[in-house]
Amino acid sequence: MAALFAAVLLAAAVLPAASGAQTSPTTPPPAVTSPGSTGLGAVASRSDLEALAAGNGPQAASARERLANGDFQAGDRIAMVVQGEPTLSDTVTVRANQVIHLTNMPDISLHGVLRSELQDFLRQQLGRYLRNPDVRAVSLVRVDVLGPVLRPGFYTAPADELVSDVVMQAGGLSAQADINKTVVRRGEALVQPASRVQEALARGETLDQLDVRAGDAIVVGERPAGGNLVRVLEVVGAIAGIAVSVVLITRH
Repeated sequence: MAALFAAVLLAAAVLPAASGAQTSPTTPPPAVTSPGSTGLGAVASRSDLEALAAGNGPQAASARERLANGDFQAGDRIAMVVQGEPTLSDTVTVRANQVIHLTNMPDISLHGVLRSELQDFLRQQLGRYLRNPDVRAVSLVRVDVLGPVLRPGFYTAPADELVSDVVMQAGGLSAQADINKTVVRRGEALVQPASRVQEALARGETLDQLDVRAGDAIVVGERPAGGNLVRVLEVVGAIAGIAVSVVLITRH
């Protein structure tokens, strides 16, 4: 029964909310999601970020910020299941000052905690009040998928989900899409250029590994207008050139 409850709870936490055509609250989720079961389950460890922080450039600065403040911000969501504790098994929202509130428990601060440390950290914190708690937790990221995809809008996914899978949640690429021009934006700021997103897609990286945060937009690139026509004309021109060559050869 506890396992069934866990599956239902975590599935309900991962519902896409597409802009334009809003998803009804009664719409069933597309798949059951549990902590660590999506993508590669890969999230950046503290040692990963320390290695990045030792370098230079935007990735190093971002790594240093994550190490100092942690990954959780107000408005982030966490799906949590505590075996045998139904009142603690819920999807909780991170509040101001990076704290979460659990029923009949003191507030827990997530300042300085990374996503990769979340489950062990919560187990340690709850262990102060419960005996050997069995805790499963996953950080959820709400991202906006924009550009030439079939269903653009906001989607909530586990932080360990592949970037490519999030794009597929939005229905996949349309004919006008150019995946090699995809970027990540945070408000008006460009936080991940196309070259970095290409690398992440090629390596099968997750949202966490690409440092995608709640509210970020994955903007799929678009082919230039008339691009398909230009390619058709190029093919027609090539065929015509071959035909002329054949005629000239046969006349000689």
